Amino acid sequence: MPYTTMSNYNWLFDLDTNNINNDFSFEPMDCNAFPAMQADVRSNDTMDFDLSDLPSGVATMAPHAPIAPMAIPQQSNQQSQVSMPSQASSTNGSSNADSNSSRSSPSTKATSVSSETRQRRPRQTASKRSAFPNGLERPMTLTSANTKLPKLDALARSHILQLVESVRPVTPSGDYVTSDHAFLSLPALQTYSDLFFTRFNATYPLIHISSFEPSKVDTLLLLSVLLLGATYCEKDAHQIAVCIHDVLRPQIFAHASFSAVPELWMLQTILLVECFGKSRAGQKQHDMSHLFHGLLINLIRRSDCQIVKPESSADANGDLEDEWKSWVDAEQKKRLALLCFMWDTQHAVLFCQSLCMSAFELRCALPCDQSLWEADSAESWQKLRKTQNTPPLFLTALKQHIGAQTPAVTHKLNGLSRVLILHGLMSVAWDMNRRDQTSLGVVGSNTLDGWKYRVAVSYDSWKADFDTYVMSVTQTLSQSSAFMTPVEQQETRRGFAIYSTANSALYHAAYVILFSDFLDIQIYAGARHLLGRPVRREDYARSQRVVKKWANEQNSHASKAAWHAGHIIKDAVMNLDDFDAGGLFIHPWCLYLATITIWSFHHARPGGKQNRGSEDDEDEMIWD
Repeated sequence: MPYTTMSNYNWLFDLDTNNINNDFSFEPMDCNAFPAMQADVRSNDTMDFDLSDLPSGVATMAPHAPIAPMAIPQQSNQQSQVSMPSQASSTNGSSNADSNSSRSSPSTKATSVSSETRQRRPRQTASKRSAFPNGLERPMTLTSANTKLPKLDALARSHILQLVESVRPVTPSGDYVTSDHAFLSLPALQTYSDLFFTRFNATYPLIHISSFEPSKVDTLLLLSVLLLGATYCEKDAHQIAVCIHDVLRPQIFAHASFSAVPELWMLQTILLVECFGKSRAGQKQHDMSHLFHGLLINLIRRSDCQIVKPESSADANGDLEDEWKSWVDAEQKKRLALLCFMWDTQHAVLFCQSLCMSAFELRCALPCDQSLWEADSAESWQKLRKTQNTPPLFLTALKQHIGAQTPAVTHKLNGLSRVLILHGLMSVAWDMNRRDQTSLGVVGSNTLDGWKYRVAVSYDSWKADFDTYVMSVTQTLSQSSAFMTPVEQQETRRGFAIYSTANSALYHAAYVILFSDFLDIQIYAGARHLLGRPVRREDYARSQRVVKKWANEQNSHASKAAWHAGHIIKDAVMNLDDFDAGGLFIHPWCLYLATITIWSFHHARPGGKQNRGSEDDEDEMIWD
């Protein structure tokens, strides 16, 4: 761990290792502790696993006991098959696809909806939705029936045309993208804007909808919004968006507002461009986004985004409109830092890359509730603000989960805040692991593994709290059915099923990473390029030894990892349509992680292959 971060984790390092149970066992949450759910809610206890061939120490891991080969139902759609991620994913350890048990959160089975239809049309606009009860949280979609999406006019389009013509993007066929291109028509641009706010921004709430005025914001920010929205449209629009993205970054650096302490809109633009390159484009764009990721982190550090505090009512200057705008500005800064931290943590922990932003740096509060964030006027914002509690500081909420033996009391937190806390725990785990790797014997051997069990307890505390939250929201949705049409009920239940399943998968993936060496697992499973470098024969031989030792040790680490990996696949089969996570970038990678972890665990154990000799026998690796 870098020396600059080590002292910030003294509160975690200074633990009594004698009180840590190295025979740590984790058990699924007692579902009887919760009120009974409706019949359509799927429990994750319905799939039995067979642990008969696991090490003897694993019996206490879960009363479900049995991990057996999982029979995944055959799907008529070829997209239902779990496959290796795209080239960019396998090469750099990052997912370019759309991206959280015994403890899997209960969720409803997602109803069958054509994935192609979902890609080609925006979700229902506010005008087509009936009134929802106040306070009903709807992750990954909009809550208010009165939410008005930003409207582009001729002036906003003219600004876009001028910028596109100045950068002269080239299509794959070699033609320039000109102002008369169908991609740049006003109806098309409006569609991309709607898709951004109903798909990307609803999933990752970064831009404040009600205060976003297309004709007044800087053209670079507007174009970055439209390009991301276009990636949710048809293939041709997505392809043109990639072509424009390729020539957009130089315009950002050449802008007069680009400085060591940039304005909020500049930071938002850089972050959106990075999201596009990392998760919505190809290998070239992915690599370029990685090169400039550190720049974004440093710019955020130089700004006040990590420490911003919204003004309290006592600080009001008497002008309600100005007070609302000031609050919106502070909330957007806070969300920019938190979401950037979330993506940085995902790439560091799940893709085995370097962590650039540590949890201790975030001295800001957690995001406000969804209804307050989506308030469409200063008056409605003021009314809602008086009825809601001030969100706690991120670090305060995070520390409540560290080593907690019982679920932390976070009942008043919203869904986004809970997900951010999980990423905070993952960030701590990454820092602790780096500390072990760089200790050079300075840290006592008893401490090296002890922190893993403390982090595992923290993960379980988070999961227990998350399951309680999922149960509460599911019951609220059932009680609110009178406020919704059948289509709205179906869409709302499907969206929450995706949300709860994907974030439960992230919890399980964090557990897999905690008790395995995922880089070695990828190499053992046949990866030829990792982190931008080719895998050599000697790399494979070393990883083979590491994975076989891991799979056959008696400390139950491997069986814990395989057990959690199995639940990622099981939950996706039970709760999702064709493994569609609705735009969450990280979920496809979680499926890949789970698949090769299960394969490696089975393949590396004696008896994992027919006619197999000792565990030291080398596997045959075919090199091109």
